[in-house]
Amino acid sequence: MADPEPNETISGRSWVSLWAVLIVQAQNAFNDNFVKLALIGLAVTVAAGTAIGDNIEFVLAAMIPLPFVLLAPVAGWFSDRFSKSRVIFLCLISQFVIFSLIVGSLYIRSVQLAIFGYFLLAVQSTLFSPAKQGILKEVIGSQKLGLANGLMQMLTMAGILGGMALGGEWFDAGLKSINAEEGVDPQNAWRAATIPVIAIGLASLLPLIIGLFIKRTPDHPGTEFQRKIFWSHFLDLRYLFSHPVLRRTGLLIAFYWLVANFMGLAFFGFAKELNPDVAKGGVSSSSGRMFIVVGIGLIVGSLTVSYLTRGGNKRTLSILGGFGMALGLLGMGLLPPESTAWFACVGAMGYASGFFIVPLNAHLQDQIEENHRGRVLSAQNLLGSLSGIMAIAASSLMKLAGLSVSTQVLIFVPLVIAVSILLNKILNVSAVSAE
Repeated sequence: MADPEPNETISGRSWVSLWAVLIVQAQNAFNDNFVKLALIGLAVTVAAGTAIGDNIEFVLAAMIPLPFVLLAPVAGWFSDRFSKSRVIFLCLISQFVIFSLIVGSLYIRSVQLAIFGYFLLAVQSTLFSPAKQGILKEVIGSQKLGLANGLMQMLTMAGILGGMALGGEWFDAGLKSINAEEGVDPQNAWRAATIPVIAIGLASLLPLIIGLFIKRTPDHPGTEFQRKIFWSHFLDLRYLFSHPVLRRTGLLIAFYWLVANFMGLAFFGFAKELNPDVAKGGVSSSSGRMFIVVGIGLIVGSLTVSYLTRGGNKRTLSILGGFGMALGLLGMGLLPPESTAWFACVGAMGYASGFFIVPLNAHLQDQIEENHRGRVLSAQNLLGSLSGIMAIAASSLMKLAGLSVSTQVLIFVPLVIAVSILLNKILNVSAVSAE
């Protein structure tokens, strides 16, 4: 499909297709995070004292990077080989089927089956991701591609935050209501989780209708499947590491995701400490509020950096972001969780994160040769997934060592400070090497 020329008017059909893609991908992000918060609330209540109940946040957190590590190149091949619009529609169908499985698991009261259903949602998202990103240029062309990507990022974040907020609040409100009517009983959590999951599952029929408005994109039958596709992203990682500028920048970005994934787990830890009576709930809504605050901070910080760098990328902002993250972490570790001052530190952490990560992402993309862009970004995504697994391991080990969540957060402070101190030297070396 030819891209529109710079002065060519984009058809109304293309705009309809674009908005259909944007809506269904935001809904996909919403659903994943809604189910995650509902299942965490369910597991900590009905499986308290068991390995699953006490570690459900680690279990579900691992479900996100694992499908990417295992299947991302295959997902990319599907998106390249078959019509991206067809791949998206099949993902929407599978999403509804998976929701039916999760509802069935709640009906028979199987936490393990519900977790498996969440894992399938993560697999579906892995297959969905390259199709939703790759179809943008095919439906809107190059002229408005920047706008389309910006809208997709904004709506994805809105979907993530909305899913976390509603999933946590709906579950805990339902559990509180049922406990008030029938008496406090951990088993009430099954009903509190089933009702909202059924509602959101039925709402997943709407994207199937919206998906019909995405115009058909072409197949590419010449794209043959080869066995090496399964491990091609590891070969891409080797390519990234062989180039000093890309390696240093990529590792800094991966460090950011290590901290971000650790903080996501820490929020659930804080919520558990604040709500020790699991039968009464509160963990899901409490952690959801924390994610909302840090997410809003990240959005505002990213927009601020976008404005400050409108005349060109300023990598030194990453250094300020690093020290800001360290200060936010310090306050979170020392102040009472969910106090006004503590939430201010959470928001500051998110705001500083925008300063840290946005210039680094721009620097990486600026240094990639055009003909190697896909493989470098694939390798960077793999690094991000592996850093997520490292965050789970680090948080799990500190929990096994008996450290409080506040202490775990404080342990990260000197690490972030050290990276921030080294950041100026690393970026300067990268700049010299790139010349």
